[in-house]
Amino acid sequence: MVEALDTQACLLVVNEITHKLSGILDESEAVQLFLSEIISELDADGALLRMLNPAGDTLTLLGAAGLSEAYLKKGNVKLVESEVDQRVMKGEVVVVQDVTSEPGFQYPEEAGKEGLRGMVVVPLTVRNRQVGVLRVYITDVNILSQVKITLLCILADMGALTIEKIRLHQSLYRIAKALNSTLNLEELLNKVLEATVVELGLKAASIRLFDPRRQVLRLVAAFGLSEAYLEKGDVHVDKSPIDKRVMQGETVVLYEVATEPGFEYPKAAVREGIRSVLVVPLLLRERAIGVIRVYSSQPRSFGKVAITFLTSVAGLVALSIENAELYSALNKQYEDLKLDLAEWYRFLALG
Repeated sequence: MVEALDTQACLLVVNEITHKLSGILDESEAVQLFLSEIISELDADGALLRMLNPAGDTLTLLGAAGLSEAYLKKGNVKLVESEVDQRVMKGEVVVVQDVTSEPGFQYPEEAGKEGLRGMVVVPLTVRNRQVGVLRVYITDVNILSQVKITLLCILADMGALTIEKIRLHQSLYRIAKALNSTLNLEELLNKVLEATVVELGLKAASIRLFDPRRQVLRLVAAFGLSEAYLEKGDVHVDKSPIDKRVMQGETVVLYEVATEPGFEYPKAAVREGIRSVLVVPLLLRERAIGVIRVYSSQPRSFGKVAITFLTSVAGLVALSIENAELYSALNKQYEDLKLDLAEWYRFLALG
């Protein structure tokens, strides 16, 4: 009976926090509310969120509550130095009795100075992919029932989805704003790629436009890629079955480029540290004018949300390319007209 009441109380907590988070579109505000609610519900000493970086080797601080600035400034968590977080990033829930004597904890001395002892760490999971960790510090972790630990896991996943929703919403807004900020095509595309890479937590991105005369995809913008990789040359559509499919309107996900037979430059991609690639067509009135690619340094399946997001970006980019090219053409006609008028006035003056 006690456990049933505990479960009912936890469901009410989930419902309450869900409603509070649903109307927030600011990431820092959502994170602070989320952590404060967890501390209040579990009577914890503090809590924090860390997100996995694009390289997949470091957990960076996203937000914290109940912890001092001195403790938070101790640095990022390197997975190679934290056995606890290695386990959590594989989907495990880790309960630590005393972090000051835990061999798999990276900062035991700093935790001791902060007065921390017990800790529960659960993964932040989005569509079966671990994207970060939630740490909750409780002096005596033995008081936590299994129902409360399950509650923590549910809240962690809910928090991860909330953060993703906010980031995608804000990133589309920023990308649309960037597209309206300039008619300089190169500057415009570079801004879009940078925002896309940052928001999706990726390694790099590129845009290639189709040259129908040479039947190649010509690089027009890139972010996060080395000069050596970019110098490999144009992508020949007849040598790249992947891009041939994309130019026919298909979206393609490459989970592991090293073993993908349809990728034109697999060895160069491996040297660049590229593992997974998502390729989406740039469609203008149902005609593909090029492709946008995003690259991950970690194996990534790219689910529906990422594909939908990049497809939306691709649509905005295609329209912006058309507008920029139209502006350039009109500007050239205007300059030609000014020259014609100047010649005409010169002719009249001579007459």
